[in-house]
Amino acid sequence: MPCINTDNLLYVKTYSLHDKEVIKIEPNVGYFSKENFKGDFFYIQFTNADSFSMFAVDTLVPTDVLERIRTKKVFLVLDNGLEHFYECADAIYRDVVVKHNIPAEQIIFLSAVPTMCNHVKKLAKKLQLPEIKVDWFSCFEATGQDAARHNIIALPKKKKYNKKFLNLNRRWRLHRPLLITLLKSRNLLDSGYISFAPSDDNETWDNVYHKLQHIHSNNKIIKKILDNNKDIQKLPPMYLDTEDLVTNRAEHETTIADYYVETYFSIVNETTYYENTPFLSEKIFKTIAMGHPFILATAPNSLQYLKELGYKTYAPFINESYDSIEDPGNRMLAILDEVKRLCSIPETILRKQWLPGVRQIAKYNRDILVSKEYTNLVKTMNY
Repeated sequence: MPCINTDNLLYVKTYSLHDKEVIKIEPNVGYFSKENFKGDFFYIQFTNADSFSMFAVDTLVPTDVLERIRTKKVFLVLDNGLEHFYECADAIYRDVVVKHNIPAEQIIFLSAVPTMCNHVKKLAKKLQLPEIKVDWFSCFEATGQDAARHNIIALPKKKKYNKKFLNLNRRWRLHRPLLITLLKSRNLLDSGYISFAPSDDNETWDNVYHKLQHIHSNNKIIKKILDNNKDIQKLPPMYLDTEDLVTNRAEHETTIADYYVETYFSIVNETTYYENTPFLSEKIFKTIAMGHPFILATAPNSLQYLKELGYKTYAPFINESYDSIEDPGNRMLAILDEVKRLCSIPETILRKQWLPGVRQIAKYNRDILVSKEYTNLVKTMNY
């Protein structure tokens, strides 16, 4: 095995000043993804850009190993596959490369952001340093695999659907309350199964509504919708299988499976949207695992990254032109239009044309997901 700290794998958790620790972990997806790497490496998983300022790398890596990294005999693998932060690359240069005299080319950065390589290229040029090595690490496909292997297949069937779509939400990232408000404006809330209620970010309609009005003040259509639907702030909490929307549910739970069976498409509200950072989390891969067609509400031009991973999307059965719209307000309006259209498909067309067509794609995607090996979850980007 090329990993030289198999018995001492580290996870640096620094989500806040009050939530920071270094723990030992069992071999995980990131570790297994580098099994075919030709070279020795020291592996560390970390959470965000503060990790190596709160815990210096020379307190994490033994002195003799650090020397071997500096003399280019060992690589340092830094795994941030669970998050979507561009600034982690900046922090690696600042807190590891420069501060501790680590050759940039000896660092392998496992990032869940498919465009991280472009950011690193610009950063290295600005700093006049070599590029750190970047892997696009699609670790959440492993979560999808687990969901696929332990749940019934919810491939669309020729049946009567009382509800049309599934929309799962936990934290109140701003595009999520925006979508809920837009759905209300088209009388679509009752057309789907929706979870949306207080979570651990302690956001409320009072807080987010003013933010949405400010963000979209120049979008006449959304501004009008927000002005005319202020009563959304009295919307009661919406729960499905659980009233606990505080616990992170990255792992798939069987209690939600029936909601996939009883609907024929998902609106997947991804982690990122306004940030323009492409990031494919467990949300989309659990949807693929359940054999569900989807609209993906996230950063623009993200469907191409699913295709790069080997999956098919749902055009022409779903109008995916929304994905190429750069403006976040107009993109969400296009998503709303497509949700309305899908909810209004005549039953005869739904049964005879739409459902058989999407079923083939859903099965293909699920087969791709289940068949992937851990070592295929990593794509080298610049070396």
